[in-house]
Amino acid sequence: MPRRSAILPLGLLLLASLMPGVSCAATLEQLSEERLINDSTEILRGTVAYCNQTYRPPVIWTVCEVNVTEAFKGSPGAKVQVAIPGGTAAGFRQSFEGSPTLTRNTEYVFFLWQGKSGLKQIMGLSQGLMNIAKDDKGNLIIVRNKSNEQMVNASGQPVEDTGLSMPLATLRKRTARGTRQ
Repeated sequence: MPRRSAILPLGLLLLASLMPGVSCAATLEQLSEERLINDSTEILRGTVAYCNQTYRPPVIWTVCEVNVTEAFKGSPGAKVQVAIPGGTAAGFRQSFEGSPTLTRNTEYVFFLWQGKSGLKQIMGLSQGLMNIAKDDKGNLIIVRNKSNEQMVNASGQPVEDTGLSMPLATLRKRTARGTRQ
């Protein structure tokens, strides 16, 4: 009997961790500009048309259609679907630390990768999603604010995120010839 009583709470804990309503905590590996550019299968500029949620066990995904206005890397076509882990489906909510929220009719620069599932996802979760802004001279820049998520470097040591800012023209040049400066 003691064995069964020890297994039951462990089984319930395991079951609860797999339920779609459970929030999932994560520590993100900090990605450099170079790694974002090199490891992305596609880098594009586009506007979010709409988003829907879908459940593909064991994850609820928010899938957004993006109208592509410029491709820096890869051949995404005129529209691309971007999947973000987390969302609400069938009455359940699931969230993941570091997952960005996309706003309809907003233009972003996306650093994407495509996994075995076939879903195109944002590199490093929120790290691969950049806002578009203008600098003091009116030039377009891509900006990602500092993240408050827990991050580690490639060696596993805790680091503090500093955000990212880069002229859009620099991104064009770097993707055209690689990341060497």
